[in-house]
Amino acid sequence: MRDVPPRDPIACAGLLRAAHALLEADDLSEHLSHLVHTPGERPTRTPWVRIYARHENSCSPRFQNAAEPLTRTYRKIGGPQGFRAPLRDDYRPEHIPAYLELDWYERYFAPITGIAPKVLRRTAAVRLVQWAIGGPLDEAAAYLGITPSLVRFRTNTDFKRWERAGRSPAEFERVLRELGAELRAPRRPLIDYQRRREALRDWALPPDEWDALVSELPPLPGPIRPPVGDRKRQDASVYIWVQVTQGEHLFAPRPIEAEQPQDVQREWALRRNTTWYNLVRPDTFRHYADLRKLLAEYAQQLARDIDSGAGR
Repeated sequence: MRDVPPRDPIACAGLLRAAHALLEADDLSEHLSHLVHTPGERPTRTPWVRIYARHENSCSPRFQNAAEPLTRTYRKIGGPQGFRAPLRDDYRPEHIPAYLELDWYERYFAPITGIAPKVLRRTAAVRLVQWAIGGPLDEAAAYLGITPSLVRFRTNTDFKRWERAGRSPAEFERVLRELGAELRAPRRPLIDYQRRREALRDWALPPDEWDALVSELPPLPGPIRPPVGDRKRQDASVYIWVQVTQGEHLFAPRPIEAEQPQDVQREWALRRNTTWYNLVRPDTFRHYADLRKLLAEYAQQLARDIDSGAGR
């Protein structure tokens, strides 16, 4: 980044030492991450990043490839959404689910303690999309369908959360880079989650298919029969949406609920968490266990139909 060495011998020695460390680093991204991540600062506002932005064209391809995901330096590409692309070929944003795949989380992020798993999974997904399309975190979250009114992503807030938990943001970035490397050379074809999200935008189980599903529920002993009306059809639709898109139920569409009068919407909203808990808890009542099995089978077929282009 300099045409001539500094005149001060101490500064020159420091520069040569830094250059030697960069050339000898086995993991250049890991080495650079310590320069980029200044506590309390956004990555794009640290002094090192500002210097790099001025001189990146004179850096080697290896240096650029290591620095690009850390500094969020992207080149513009065409398209109606104005996405930017990384300097190198990479996974695409459509390959990222809004709530990081459980397998990815368990293999990479589960050892990180002090941060709630839902925060890790959500934030990792948003950051992976940001690496793929550029721009601020809020734009990446919006791409994933995460409602800004419920969750906002701010890099400085992210850093403060890590600091309160006694963790280094560089640890999260290192693990994220490892997952990104796997996605660039996947062991299996990557799923187009954006296609699934688009296919199920404002989706709900049709009444006739819901009636067919609940007709398959095994009979329960006793006179009490759990309700299977539109409220449960809405909750069942959310469960299927989560299974297919790998998103969070908080951000699922609720078109059946939206059609109800305001007082009914408020009543449904009050019971939403209880029904969801019963659908996902492993030791739930028999009715919900039987219903969950049928919904999971339906979701698997629906995902296959969307992936193949057959629709539903």
